[in-house]
Amino acid sequence: MRFIEDITRINYMNKKILTTYLKLCTEFYDLELKDNQETQKALEFYMGYALNAHGSILEPMCGTGRFLIPMIQAGCDVEGFDASYYMLDALRQKYAILNTQEAPVWQQFIQDFNNNKKYKLIFIPYGSWGLIRDRHDMLKSLKNMFEHLDSNGKFLIEIETVASAPTEHGIWRRGVHRRDKTSQIAVNTLTSYNNETQIFTSICRYELLIDGVITITETEDFQQYLYRYDELDTILHDIGFSQVKKYKDFSKTPVTGNDNNDPVLIYECIK
Repeated sequence: MRFIEDITRINYMNKKILTTYLKLCTEFYDLELKDNQETQKALEFYMGYALNAHGSILEPMCGTGRFLIPMIQAGCDVEGFDASYYMLDALRQKYAILNTQEAPVWQQFIQDFNNNKKYKLIFIPYGSWGLIRDRHDMLKSLKNMFEHLDSNGKFLIEIETVASAPTEHGIWRRGVHRRDKTSQIAVNTLTSYNNETQIFTSICRYELLIDGVITITETEDFQQYLYRYDELDTILHDIGFSQVKKYKDFSKTPVTGNDNNDPVLIYECIK
């Protein structure tokens, strides 16, 4: 049996270490969201903005291309980046099946992003923003997004709130997805949440099973910052966005002042 424990992939250019979204995690992530009804709603939501952007589009933290690839297929001028080597590798493999050209993506951390382009639309779905747990990095990343928006460009960001934190902790949970006739990927998770730091933690152990036998394992310490209900409102205005709208779902249901239990919030910001 071969074990891969606490694997890390180093981004030498940025001198940072990424210890999440490794190989088995990436594959499980893709299987988890495949043919998912909520994923389809999300795609339709962001695709609507992309088709009306009429210019360059950027997807930071683009993952395996769940949004980026369909947008390219729809004729949108979109590019993206991600800190995970394995996520980008999966994206490139999927893209190569559809296109002989190289996928318009690269590896980078969002707080380090800088180029000379301006974008009509920048979007970050799926609560990925919470992976930026350091406040300094979060503010720097927001400023980066603002500075790279074209005049009147739109910035969409989806966050998970403290209301999304599970109420039961200290219990191991297991999920399994079949990858083909002979193999499966399983994940065992143990979650916790710190009310003071607003950090959600999930200890994950991924297993590749072939004919029922564990052949590879992979562990990760997943941590995500969960936002208070109105925590991001003032920050976005202070960054310089002239208009900020807040929705509770992909139907663009407006958030009212009395709402405070929405697990997910979507911000639409105009420069």
